[in-house]
Amino acid sequence: MSNFNNEEILHVKKGDFEYLQFKKLNKYSDRLFHAITLRHGGVSSGEYNSLNFRVSGKDSKENVLKNLNIVCEKTNIDNEKIYKAKQAHTSNILILDNKNKEEYKFKNFNEDEYDGYITNTVGIGTLVTVADCNCIVIYDPVNNVVANVHSGWKGTVAKIYENAINLMQKKYNSKMEDIIVCFGPSIRKCCFSSKENSFKERFTSIWKNESEYISYKEDRFFIDLVYVITRDLLELGIKEENIIDSKICTMCNSNDFFSNRASKKRNSDEFGTFALVTMLI
Repeated sequence: MSNFNNEEILHVKKGDFEYLQFKKLNKYSDRLFHAITLRHGGVSSGEYNSLNFRVSGKDSKENVLKNLNIVCEKTNIDNEKIYKAKQAHTSNILILDNKNKEEYKFKNFNEDEYDGYITNTVGIGTLVTVADCNCIVIYDPVNNVVANVHSGWKGTVAKIYENAINLMQKKYNSKMEDIIVCFGPSIRKCCFSSKENSFKERFTSIWKNESEYISYKEDRFFIDLVYVITRDLLELGIKEENIIDSKICTMCNSNDFFSNRASKKRNSDEFGTFALVTMLI
């Protein structure tokens, strides 16, 4: 069993159930709960083994709801206070409050397409699912506002994280110097690769100086998504000391985290997803 404890990450184990937390955010644990689940301790099987949250594959919604209940029971969170829309690799951000939250209850499996959430309301928990994409917590401890963001390569190209931060600034008066940004496990430069120049151009058309974030090995190139996001965050005015990276690659650690690419390497079209949960308390 792996241990991911380091200077930035706390690895919590409660029997078979495991999750990660950022030590920087735990300084505000009286106001903010957050957890990144590992793939252990759930009820799903096969490629979804075992704590799966993906409902668009062949795993049953019943299993996913049971998995959510396990997370909530182990972390003392009310499962009726977890909210989610449909993820579709968009740059759409949903602001959740007491007026609109009911339609987005997790168990409703809402089909509206959002890949990030913002709230300043206590008792609203949001959940994003990932299986190589970046899961990002963005927290303003001064105004007590939190964003929970899913940013795969499409969301990164669309700069969904900037959309979230800009909304926090406009709606809640968040200041760049106060905001904390934390990157959960995701596919890293060691494994995020392609041969297609047209794919590479999606990035080089936006971020110049490609030698800073693209490397080559034989006929493949490798892209560092966390680097380009971090560069954007610094340009926005986020402090370097407030950008925290778990430095965990999902593909390298696919025994502990779901990885779409690792599943494909096993010639499987099916894959599960793990979750990032945030809630103001």
